[in-house]
Amino acid sequence: MEIWPLLLLPFIVVALIIHGVAELFLWIVRKIRNRSVVRRARIQAELDRTQAELRATILNLASQLGAEAHEARKALIRESFLASREDPR
Repeated sequence: MEIWPLLLLPFIVVALIIHGVAELFLWIVRKIRNRSVVRRARIQAELDRTQAELRATILNLASQLGAEAHEARKALIRESFLASREDPR
């Protein structure tokens, strides 16, 4: 009866080694997934920042273009008014 624990010892050691290898494998998989998630989040944040910058640039250019168009309309109206006041004779 005292020999049974000694016969089970190699099976216990192999089971512990397999368990350790499985845990190591799962830890590596979690690390790779976490890196992927962090990388994806970093890329998404960069895209959001770039999108906000582009939106601000577009709105700024639209505002400038609107101001230039307003000035051009005023100048055209002024020239039209001055031309209509001239004597055609």
